Amino acid sequence: MIWRIRAPRATVALALALAGAVAAGCSSASSSSTPVPNPMATAKTISVTGKNTKLVLDASTVQALKNAGVRVSPVSPATVTSNGAVLPGSAAPSGAFSFPVTSGTLTQAGLKGQITHSGGLKFTHSGKTVTATDFVLSTTRGVLSATVNGKSIPLFAVSLAKMVPTPFGGEIVASGITSTTTTSAAVLLDARLAVKVFSKGLPAGALTAYITGKPA
Repeated sequence: MIWRIRAPRATVALALALAGAVAAGCSSASSSSTPVPNPMATAKTISVTGKNTKLVLDASTVQALKNAGVRVSPVSPATVTSNGAVLPGSAAPSGAFSFPVTSGTLTQAGLKGQITHSGGLKFTHSGKTVTATDFVLSTTRGVLSATVNGKSIPLFAVSLAKMVPTPFGGEIVASGITSTTTTSAAVLLDARLAVKVFSKGLPAGALTAYITGKPA
């Protein structure tokens, strides 16, 4: 005689429920390990929300400023790297100036548009000072403008010819941006500081923009 044991219906139902829960848990664990896509990656237009733009001054220009006795320092909340601290009598830091990004709008293709910043640069010579703040980097017009005595002037001409935009986590890093002094800035700085060191095309330095944002 063969004995057949039948499990109570409640037991069978419980087993099926547990199996379903385990399967759901596995599915959830699998899906949670999938990388979260960068929302900026497929957006046609990016609304810039923050990070910073860094400027490393051209070495030959640093030497020219030093020879002329012109000192360059950051205007808060802009900062300069510790290895490039400006000391009395020196011309400019060897490190990078960092300007906080406040807002902006860019296209995904080519990063065309503009980025606004806080902080700025202060140029000093023999007790005379020129303060340039609130930088606006226009990648469309190829210019970085600044506010001097309440008036916006084109400070640097910007070239994107060698710019390399690279997605990095939740941000975009745009490196390889070069800049030179504009005619307007050269005339203003020479006149206000009583020097003859600035000229159109004088290399300013290399810019790298670190951008966070969201689809516009």
